[in-house]
Amino acid sequence: MKKNLHEKKSPSLSDLLKAPYRIYILQHLRPFICGLIALIVTNCFDILTPTLIGKAIDQLVNWKDFSTFLKIILFLFLIGLTLSCSRFLWRYFWGQFHHSVAEDLRNRLFSKITDLSPSQMSQKTTGDLMSLINNDVNSFRMAIGPGLLVLFDSLLLLVLVPIFMWKISPEWTWRCLVLMPMIPFIVKSILKKTHVAYDDQQNTFSKMSGLAQEIVSGVRTIKSYAQEEIQTQRFDDSSEKFRKSCNRVSFIDSYLSPILELCTALGCVILLFIGYESLSAGKVSLGEFFAFYQYIQKMVWPMEGLGISLSQYQMGKAAMNRIKALFEETNDIIDSGTQTITDFESLEVRNLTFSYPNGIHPVLSQVSFKIHKGETLGVIGITGSGKTTLVELLCRFYPAPAHTIFINDIPIEEINLKSLRSLIGMVPQNHFLFSKNLSENMTYGSEIVSANEIQNMAQLVHLDQEILSWPEGFETQIGERGINLSGGQKQRVTLARALLKMYPFLIIDDSLSAVDNKTGLAILQKIKALAKLPGNKKTSLIISHKMDHIAWTDKILVLNNGKVEAFGPSQWVLQKSALYQELYELQKQEAFA
Repeated sequence: MKKNLHEKKSPSLSDLLKAPYRIYILQHLRPFICGLIALIVTNCFDILTPTLIGKAIDQLVNWKDFSTFLKIILFLFLIGLTLSCSRFLWRYFWGQFHHSVAEDLRNRLFSKITDLSPSQMSQKTTGDLMSLINNDVNSFRMAIGPGLLVLFDSLLLLVLVPIFMWKISPEWTWRCLVLMPMIPFIVKSILKKTHVAYDDQQNTFSKMSGLAQEIVSGVRTIKSYAQEEIQTQRFDDSSEKFRKSCNRVSFIDSYLSPILELCTALGCVILLFIGYESLSAGKVSLGEFFAFYQYIQKMVWPMEGLGISLSQYQMGKAAMNRIKALFEETNDIIDSGTQTITDFESLEVRNLTFSYPNGIHPVLSQVSFKIHKGETLGVIGITGSGKTTLVELLCRFYPAPAHTIFINDIPIEEINLKSLRSLIGMVPQNHFLFSKNLSENMTYGSEIVSANEIQNMAQLVHLDQEILSWPEGFETQIGERGINLSGGQKQRVTLARALLKMYPFLIIDDSLSAVDNKTGLAILQKIKALAKLPGNKKTSLIISHKMDHIAWTDKILVLNNGKVEAFGPSQWVLQKSALYQELYELQKQEAFA
């Protein structure tokens, strides 16, 4: 991300969380100062306008000197030009300031989200995360940008306007502004309620966003079960809750402006009562009376602006608290490894026992096995036996107990995460495709891949004939999450993506379940042949519920209730494992059925 020369080096996250306003102002000091100076110039010239108009009125009433009247008019014209330029400048510089803040905060949030482990991500909803990146960042931007600007503007006018009023009449000033000291107490009471209501609004928005994402993603399932009306009603109910929470914030917030304007309006009424006598007695000119009245009117905005800025501050504070909560969340996968590996030699699991954070019983218990470079390991077991958990631990998606998993005889926790994940490629059960064309999805994560390599890989995963039948071929847009493809096509595209990356160690987690048995077996045989080529020697770990998909592997690991029931060559495992025998006989019967 490019930075302007005037911007300081990006501050540390800990410093930012302690004092976000101070840190961001210092980081973007130039546009902040320039915008503030332009604002001060604007207010200083704007505050002169009622006085000059008052003098012009007195000149017209008395009609003493026409040249003086023309000078006043010319001066008002020049002030108007100056105000146009200064107002443009403070908007320009302040816009630079608060949008730069939002960009930095949004990028930090996105980086934090991508850094979270899969175990932590599974505890969060898409709606919550999108609300943080969009709504909460924008709320803080409004607080540090327009909110802070309006605060400076209001405070400056609250100082300048009474000074000009005092010059006209000290008595009128204190009498007309007698209600002003009550305002801070009223504002404090309202803002306290605003903070609570806004926090509830953001939580409700997160839930609605998550529900919308879930419904849109599952639209095929919803339609296949004819649940459109029920899901629509769910969304309507969620939307209604969000509407009520927004109305609650608006209702509380709407108290501010009328109360502040009422105080100012009462000041105008007081002026009419007390100013009549002085005006009729000639103690104050008509121009001065008009100017004083205009200054009372100018007190409306700083009072209203003060309320607006403090309201935005409360919303920004609530938003930053939610953002801080995510930033302060410690990643359960600590990348403290110092070892870097570039090739795979062996994988050994020693007495691995693992339970999920909220789990009661271990998912894996005393699991041990070892494979070497060039071998293919088949893993089988009934649902819930710990197969997927095992591969997630191998990829360090969850923290495994220390000194239980070794790669090249190095404990996995001592290996740099980037190095580890560059070594191991995983094709998961739940495939994910991007809203790009087919070629871009197949080459995702790879550096330079030729068209010939893409075509060869499509042939390897038995997708080439289907692609040729599509009008746009490899340039076909597959839609969001690959919605335009069948389940089997999605799985084969995901597999091709991992194979093109040329990982030394490839994990295939039941990733051909939607492909017919004959095609799936043919693909796996090609993968085996590819891995056994001289000088290639790739290692594979294949999880499947289909016996044919793993029976040909060098070794088979049978998991039963999280424990190793058997480990070794296929024929040896068939003799030793009752579960493997049972699955073998069952699928044999299904084949002849």
